Amino acid sequence: MMEIGQMPMEEARRVTRHRMLKEYGESLLQRRKERGIAKIELFERTGVSVSDIAKAELGLLELSEEKKLRIAKFLRRQRII
Repeated sequence: MMEIGQMPMEEARRVTRHRMLKEYGESLLQRRKERGIAKIELFERTGVSVSDIAKAELGLLELSEEKKLRIAKFLRRQRII
């Protein structure tokens, strides 16, 4: 596999963005599961749609900063089970 530094700039940006989305999604899923929170509950508490949450967890959607902030605030208040 080609290193990022060896790729054309546009491809490197695309790959980097994909990795960032995937890492955020994995982190979101882990934090949600650790707290025993279902997607529907996260939606009810934050207003972020279940579809957006699911897509973000799969690394398929970049949530707006405002949605990320609402999710982060809610998850910080929840105890890890």
